[in-house]
Amino acid sequence: MTVRDGMQTLIDTVRAYANAGTAEWTIETDSSYKSYWDDEEIQRVLDRHRADIVHYEMDPIQSYSAGSVVYLSYDLGYGSIESGTAVFKIEDVDGTISGWTMDYTRGLATFTTDTKGSTYYWTGSTYDLYGAAADIWMIKAANVAKMFDFSTDGHSIKRSDLRRSYLDMATYYKNMSPGGAVQSVKIIRSDV
Repeated sequence: MTVRDGMQTLIDTVRAYANAGTAEWTIETDSSYKSYWDDEEIQRVLDRHRADIVHYEMDPIQSYSAGSVVYLSYDLGYGSIESGTAVFKIEDVDGTISGWTMDYTRGLATFTTDTKGSTYYWTGSTYDLYGAAADIWMIKAANVAKMFDFSTDGHSIKRSDLRRSYLDMATYYKNMSPGGAVQSVKIIRSDV
């Protein structure tokens, strides 16, 4: 598998969240070796945290120019989007349109001319970067679980602290993930 165009920024962000070097450890597979964490491996983890969005209505953002209301920007409702025309498109009811630039990280489309608040839709893939980082921290914890504490010559080496630290980081990112944190909702009865 090769890294898809449009994934590098997402991969680099998750690599930073998870403090994942390109060759932290190696495992043997079918007379070859696999290094963790190359870009392909991080992409595999990201793909487990992908949501494919199809024809989702964008929200126009009202702004002002020379005292008049204009609509140049649209909020997609999602961030951390895979970039590139092969996987991402903006369209109206008649089909794909042009004349826009995209901030894939924030999920913000900017048009070159006033759209007058027209309805536009987007199709693409968005990713839960925090969920992916939590997974990587969990896998890293599993890898160091084989380490043990020992004492020698008056020194005490606590290598198990590394595993505990990795699990703490996994919990931290899982709690930041939209799908990982415990959430509550206030429900009000209208019939009382």
